[in-house]
Amino acid sequence: MKKNCCFPIVLSAPSGGGKTVVRSALVKSCADYVFSVTCTTRERRPEEVNGRDYFFVTAAEFMKMKEKGELLEWAEVHGNYYGTPVKSVTRAMESGRFPVMTIDVKGAASVRAIFPEALTVFLLPPSLEVLKARLRARGEKPERIDIRLKTACEEIKEAYKFDYLVVNDKLADTVKAVENLIKVNRMKIMYHLNFIKEFEKQLENDR
Repeated sequence: MKKNCCFPIVLSAPSGGGKTVVRSALVKSCADYVFSVTCTTRERRPEEVNGRDYFFVTAAEFMKMKEKGELLEWAEVHGNYYGTPVKSVTRAMESGRFPVMTIDVKGAASVRAIFPEALTVFLLPPSLEVLKARLRARGEKPERIDIRLKTACEEIKEAYKFDYLVVNDKLADTVKAVENLIKVNRMKIMYHLNFIKEFEKQLENDR
């Protein structure tokens, strides 16, 4: 990959949409993709590792980061705070890698405002029944499922603002679809201006 055409990759989805699983598979598929670890105030799940899945912080620590302008975006979701440290995104791109973010729709809008070149992808399961089944499989209680579905009603209204929609049915197909979108996005003229100018100069000198 050419190292001068890196951009943030934003994956958003309702809870149960599979954005975390897709992100993990995408990062494993290529060394040029790196997970931009976000911080959160929610409780750590048994399978999660601090610094790998999230930076787990207290509400006070989170607010301090916010006040110092250290967060690219932040949002309150289901009573917990989530945010993306600016350094985790800029450092990835400076090293020639693509930072992959799994954030909510409000966070995606904040990223687009700062990085208009960001590739934004909205993920949805193939049906509502599949979404409910995935939430139940995570061990979510009925009342929590109801809350997440109500949030999903609001989130899906923002899907129209994303660049692409990918239906997350089979993981391998979903990851392949996202990889193809990244490849297409890298072909934008804005990432190849120097090459075009150099080619133009060579043509002029050859006449």
